[in-house]
Amino acid sequence: MKRMSTIGATALLLAHAFAQQAITLRQAIDHGRTHSPAMAIATNGIRRADTQFHEALAGYLPQVNGTGQFDDNLKRQTTILPAGTFGPEPVPVRFGTQFNTNLSVQAEQMLVDVSQINALQANVPNRKMAALKLQQAEEQLVYDVCRAYMQAQVLEQQVKLLEENLKQYDELVPILRLRLEKGVVQQLDADRVEVTRRNIGSQLTVARANQEVAIAQLKRLIGMPLNEAITLADPVPTATDMRQPGPAPFAVANLSGAKYLEQALLAQAVDLRRKRNAYVPTLSAYGRYGAMAQGNDLEKSYDSWYDYAAIGLKLNVPIFSSFRRLSQVKLSSIALDDLREQQRDALLGYELDHRNADTRLLASTSTAQNDEQNLRLAERVFANTNLQYQQGLASLSDLLNADYQLKEARNNWTTSLLNRSIAVIDLERAKGTLLEYVNTL
Repeated sequence: MKRMSTIGATALLLAHAFAQQAITLRQAIDHGRTHSPAMAIATNGIRRADTQFHEALAGYLPQVNGTGQFDDNLKRQTTILPAGTFGPEPVPVRFGTQFNTNLSVQAEQMLVDVSQINALQANVPNRKMAALKLQQAEEQLVYDVCRAYMQAQVLEQQVKLLEENLKQYDELVPILRLRLEKGVVQQLDADRVEVTRRNIGSQLTVARANQEVAIAQLKRLIGMPLNEAITLADPVPTATDMRQPGPAPFAVANLSGAKYLEQALLAQAVDLRRKRNAYVPTLSAYGRYGAMAQGNDLEKSYDSWYDYAAIGLKLNVPIFSSFRRLSQVKLSSIALDDLREQQRDALLGYELDHRNADTRLLASTSTAQNDEQNLRLAERVFANTNLQYQQGLASLSDLLNADYQLKEARNNWTTSLLNRSIAVIDLERAKGTLLEYVNTL
């Protein structure tokens, strides 16, 4: 029984350890690339572009159609033969039979259709746009996962700091109670410390809840089941080991958004040419083969079949469409002008984003370094004040003031730490090198 209990306990420990898997930021990103619904949707965009090309190509490949027709001429049409054909008077005649069956198959091959050729040419920018959409989806996923992971890291750090603070007050409260029994301190001092301890406990509860929410958001982004327990493996970086992005100059050519707009312009230009070439005549060749059965008796009408065949050319010349084609050309031209303006505005926005991200990174790095130094100083002040208070050399007000300054320094540090981490990925994203950056993590 003891052996079975030991085996069972070991199995539970192993299962718990496996369930509480530690995940790094790089692992979270890789998991999201494989399991994120956003990535699956973007991948389907490439498949959609390929399918659209095959759809356009089908218009220039042979088209084969079969038709069948059965007529029951309840009352056949009367034709008047003019006088002199079979006699001095006009003669009414009914041609044909009551039952007619016609089966045929026709193959048609487009020979000249310039607008259809333009539709095929649109596949090149369309497929590049789909690939860029996939890259943009990956960049957005990586950016969102980085932010969520960093947010969870900071909240985890806040929880640890609050736990340390609460531990300090848990050690202080018994000392105050002992001093209160000896009459060294007043009841008011003990109550003030107890209130502070309870407030820290409430803050810790909120911080733990926020951390769980951040972890759940991270799991949702990477497509992980919410009931799967994970922990963060990467430590929170300090100001001394923060990675500084490489000195890559700003280049619009590196931005997937700029590349996408360029391909969108090419695709819209092809669409405009296609609309204009709708005025060009089209030429196709066809071949038809069929057979016909007819008779006045339905059953006997199928005893004899008479086949026929034909080949020919079909020329379609657009003449007048009530200005429909002209309106389509104008609309496509307006859409092209809009894209040019959007590109011009986007290029200015990309450059502005890069400058702002660079400025924020410099400011946030300096702030994080200063706040970390301030935190270390506040920790020493609180430790010394706490020791002096226990020795009776400092008042409770001095201790509470030192504690307030320590909590404020901790909050400032965690906030600046998050801001600095986000500023790094903001700059990499503005430079168009975010994917390369996270691959080095």
